[in-house]
Amino acid sequence: MTVQERILETALRLFRTYGIKSVTMFDIARECGVSKKTVYEHFADKEALVKEGIQALLNGLQQQLQQSRNQAENAIMEQLQTTHILEVLARTMNPVMMHEVRKYHPEVGQAVEDFRRDKVLQGIRENLERGVQEGLYHPHLKMDIMARMRQLQLDAAFDQAQYPPEQFDMHQVMQEITFNYIMGIATPEGRRLAGQYLVSVSAPSFSVD
Repeated sequence: MTVQERILETALRLFRTYGIKSVTMFDIARECGVSKKTVYEHFADKEALVKEGIQALLNGLQQQLQQSRNQAENAIMEQLQTTHILEVLARTMNPVMMHEVRKYHPEVGQAVEDFRRDKVLQGIRENLERGVQEGLYHPHLKMDIMARMRQLQLDAAFDQAQYPPEQFDMHQVMQEITFNYIMGIATPEGRRLAGQYLVSVSAPSFSVD
Protein backbone atom coordinates (compact mmCIF):
# COMPACT_ATOMS: atom_id res chain seq x y z
CA MET A 1 0.00 0.00 0.00
CA THR A 2 1.39 3.40 -0.96
CA VAL A 3 1.54 6.35 1.42
CA GLN A 4 -1.27 8.03 -0.50
CA GLU A 5 -3.48 4.94 -0.24
CA ARG A 6 -2.73 4.66 3.48
CA ILE A 7 -3.65 8.30 4.06
CA LEU A 8 -6.90 7.89 2.15
CA GLU A 9 -7.80 4.68 4.00
CA THR A 10 -7.07 6.32 7.34
CA ALA A 11 -9.08 9.44 6.51
CA LEU A 12 -12.07 7.41 5.40
CA ARG A 13 -11.96 5.29 8.55
CA LEU A 14 -11.90 8.41 10.72
CA PHE A 15 -14.70 10.06 8.73
CA ARG A 16 -16.85 6.93 9.04
CA THR A 17 -16.22 6.77 12.79
CA TYR A 18 -16.41 10.41 13.87
CA GLY A 19 -17.95 12.29 10.95
CA ILE A 20 -16.09 14.71 8.69
CA LYS A 21 -16.24 18.07 10.42
CA SER A 22 -14.63 16.92 13.66
CA VAL A 23 -11.66 15.25 11.92
CA THR A 24 -8.69 17.52 11.10
CA MET A 25 -5.79 17.01 8.74
CA PHE A 26 -3.59 16.77 11.82
CA ASP A 27 -5.77 13.94 13.16
CA ILE A 28 -5.38 12.09 9.88
CA ALA A 29 -1.61 12.59 9.81
CA ARG A 30 -1.20 11.47 13.42
CA GLU A 31 -3.39 8.39 12.98
CA CYS A 32 -1.57 7.50 9.78
CA GLY A 33 1.86 7.98 11.32
CA VAL A 34 3.04 10.67 8.90
CA SER A 35 3.54 14.42 9.08
CA LYS A 36 0.79 16.86 8.17
CA LYS A 37 3.10 18.10 5.41
CA THR A 38 3.10 14.60 3.91
CA VAL A 39 -0.71 14.55 3.91
CA TYR A 40 -0.78 17.87 2.03
CA GLU A 41 1.77 16.58 -0.46
CA HIS A 42 -0.77 13.97 -1.54
CA PHE A 43 -4.07 15.82 -0.98
CA ALA A 44 -4.54 19.54 -1.50
CA ASP A 45 -7.07 19.88 1.34
CA LYS A 46 -9.70 18.00 3.33
CA GLU A 47 -12.22 18.49 0.54
CA ALA A 48 -10.00 16.43 -1.75
CA LEU A 49 -9.79 13.71 0.89
CA VAL A 50 -13.55 13.70 1.34
CA LYS A 51 -14.12 13.51 -2.40
CA GLU A 52 -11.66 10.67 -3.00
CA GLY A 53 -12.64 8.88 0.20
CA ILE A 54 -16.34 8.80 -0.60
CA GLN A 55 -15.60 7.73 -4.17
CA ALA A 56 -13.45 4.89 -2.85
CA LEU A 57 -16.29 3.91 -0.52
CA LEU A 58 -18.79 3.87 -3.39
CA ASN A 59 -16.41 1.92 -5.64
CA GLY A 60 -15.90 -0.69 -2.95
CA LEU A 61 -19.64 -0.97 -2.37
CA GLN A 62 -20.27 -1.38 -6.08
CA GLN A 63 -17.70 -4.17 -6.28
CA GLN A 64 -19.38 -6.01 -3.39
CA LEU A 65 -22.83 -5.65 -4.93
CA GLN A 66 -21.59 -6.84 -8.32
CA GLN A 67 -19.84 -9.81 -6.74
CA SER A 68 -23.03 -10.73 -4.91
CA ARG A 69 -25.00 -10.45 -8.15
CA ASN A 70 -22.54 -12.70 -9.97
CA GLN A 71 -22.21 -15.34 -7.29
CA ALA A 72 -25.74 -15.63 -5.91
CA GLU A 73 -27.49 -18.73 -7.22
CA ASN A 74 -30.81 -16.95 -7.62
CA ALA A 75 -32.52 -13.57 -7.20
CA ILE A 76 -33.72 -14.24 -3.66
CA MET A 77 -30.26 -15.19 -2.43
CA GLU A 78 -28.88 -12.10 -4.18
CA GLN A 79 -31.44 -9.95 -2.37
CA LEU A 80 -30.50 -11.38 1.01
CA GLN A 81 -26.77 -10.99 0.35
CA THR A 82 -27.22 -7.41 -0.85
CA THR A 83 -29.21 -6.58 2.26
CA HIS A 84 -26.41 -7.96 4.42
CA ILE A 85 -23.80 -5.88 2.56
CA LEU A 86 -25.79 -2.69 3.10
CA GLU A 87 -26.42 -3.53 6.74
CA VAL A 88 -22.71 -4.04 7.41
CA LEU A 89 -21.96 -0.73 5.70
CA ALA A 90 -24.54 1.10 7.81
CA ARG A 91 -23.24 -0.46 11.02
CA THR A 92 -19.70 0.73 10.32
CA MET A 93 -20.58 4.30 9.38
CA ASN A 94 -21.56 7.16 11.64
CA PRO A 95 -24.74 8.66 10.11
CA VAL A 96 -23.30 12.10 10.87
CA MET A 97 -20.85 11.56 8.00
CA MET A 98 -23.51 11.37 5.29
CA HIS A 99 -25.40 14.29 6.81
CA GLU A 100 -22.24 16.38 6.64
CA VAL A 101 -21.50 15.23 3.09
CA ARG A 102 -24.88 16.51 1.91
CA LYS A 103 -24.69 19.74 3.91
CA TYR A 104 -21.07 20.82 3.49
CA HIS A 105 -19.84 18.93 0.40
CA PRO A 106 -22.62 19.24 -2.20
CA GLU A 107 -20.53 17.96 -5.10
CA VAL A 108 -19.71 14.80 -3.18
CA GLY A 109 -23.31 14.56 -2.00
CA GLN A 110 -24.44 14.64 -5.62
CA ALA A 111 -22.09 11.76 -6.40
CA VAL A 112 -23.75 9.76 -3.62
CA GLU A 113 -27.21 10.54 -4.99
CA ASP A 114 -26.08 9.57 -8.49
CA PHE A 115 -24.84 6.26 -7.09
CA ARG A 116 -28.18 5.63 -5.40
CA ARG A 117 -30.02 6.30 -8.65
CA ASP A 118 -27.66 4.71 -11.16
CA LYS A 119 -26.34 1.77 -9.14
CA VAL A 120 -28.53 0.91 -6.18
CA LEU A 121 -31.91 1.59 -7.78
CA GLN A 122 -30.85 -0.04 -11.03
CA GLY A 123 -29.53 -3.03 -9.10
CA ILE A 124 -32.88 -3.46 -7.35
CA ARG A 125 -34.69 -3.35 -10.69
CA GLU A 126 -32.29 -5.88 -12.22
CA ASN A 127 -32.90 -8.17 -9.27
CA LEU A 128 -36.65 -7.92 -9.87
CA GLU A 129 -36.17 -8.75 -13.54
CA ARG A 130 -33.94 -11.69 -12.64
CA GLY A 131 -36.47 -13.02 -10.16
CA VAL A 132 -39.23 -12.85 -12.75
CA GLN A 133 -37.08 -14.69 -15.30
CA GLU A 134 -36.31 -17.39 -12.72
CA GLY A 135 -39.98 -17.80 -11.87
CA LEU A 136 -39.40 -16.66 -8.29
CA TYR A 137 -41.13 -13.26 -8.47
CA HIS A 138 -44.59 -12.47 -9.81
CA PRO A 139 -44.41 -11.77 -13.57
CA HIS A 140 -46.70 -8.72 -13.51
CA LEU A 141 -44.78 -6.52 -11.09
CA LYS A 142 -44.58 -2.81 -11.85
CA MET A 143 -40.80 -2.74 -11.89
CA ASP A 144 -40.20 0.99 -11.47
CA ILE A 145 -42.69 1.25 -8.62
CA MET A 146 -41.40 -1.80 -6.78
CA ALA A 147 -37.75 -0.79 -7.20
CA ARG A 148 -38.41 2.66 -5.73
CA MET A 149 -40.49 1.18 -2.93
CA ARG A 150 -37.60 -1.11 -1.99
CA GLN A 151 -35.15 1.78 -2.05
CA LEU A 152 -37.43 3.79 0.24
CA GLN A 153 -37.59 0.80 2.59
CA LEU A 154 -33.81 0.71 2.80
CA ASP A 155 -33.56 4.47 3.28
CA ALA A 156 -36.05 4.28 6.15
CA ALA A 157 -34.22 1.35 7.77
CA PHE A 158 -31.00 3.40 7.88
CA ASP A 159 -32.77 6.55 9.14
CA GLN A 160 -32.28 6.80 12.89
CA ALA A 161 -35.20 9.23 13.09
CA GLN A 162 -37.46 6.43 11.85
CA TYR A 163 -35.82 3.60 13.81
CA PRO A 164 -33.97 5.09 16.83
CA PRO A 165 -31.06 2.77 17.72
CA GLU A 166 -32.02 2.83 21.40
CA GLN A 167 -35.37 1.26 20.49
CA PHE A 168 -34.65 -0.84 17.41
CA ASP A 169 -31.94 -3.30 16.44
CA MET A 170 -30.89 -2.59 12.85
CA HIS A 171 -30.51 -6.28 12.00
CA GLN A 172 -34.06 -7.02 13.10
CA VAL A 173 -35.38 -4.03 11.16
CA MET A 174 -33.54 -5.14 8.01
CA GLN A 175 -34.78 -8.71 8.43
CA GLU A 176 -38.40 -7.68 8.86
CA ILE A 177 -38.60 -5.32 5.91
CA THR A 178 -36.61 -7.66 3.64
CA PHE A 179 -38.56 -10.80 4.49
CA ASN A 180 -41.89 -9.06 4.02
CA TYR A 181 -40.70 -7.49 0.77
CA ILE A 182 -39.60 -10.85 -0.64
CA MET A 183 -42.73 -12.66 0.48
CA GLY A 184 -44.87 -9.93 -1.07
CA ILE A 185 -43.33 -10.24 -4.54
CA ALA A 186 -42.54 -13.96 -4.62
CA THR A 187 -44.40 -16.69 -6.50
CA PRO A 188 -45.35 -19.88 -4.63
CA GLU A 189 -42.02 -21.39 -5.71
CA GLY A 190 -40.21 -18.24 -4.64
CA ARG A 191 -41.96 -18.29 -1.27
CA ARG A 192 -41.00 -21.93 -0.78
CA LEU A 193 -37.37 -21.19 -1.59
CA ALA A 194 -37.35 -18.02 0.50
CA GLY A 195 -38.82 -19.94 3.40
CA GLN A 196 -35.84 -22.28 3.36
CA TYR A 197 -33.43 -19.36 3.45
CA LEU A 198 -35.35 -17.54 6.15
CA VAL A 199 -35.39 -20.56 8.42
CA SER A 200 -31.65 -20.95 7.96
CA VAL A 201 -31.06 -17.45 9.38
CA SER A 202 -33.61 -17.83 12.19
CA ALA A 203 -36.09 -15.50 10.59
CA PRO A 204 -39.61 -14.96 11.94
CA SER A 205 -42.10 -17.62 10.96
CA PHE A 206 -43.82 -17.03 7.61
CA SER A 207 -46.39 -19.14 5.81
CA VAL A 208 -45.05 -20.18 2.42
CA ASP A 209 -48.13 -22.00 1.17
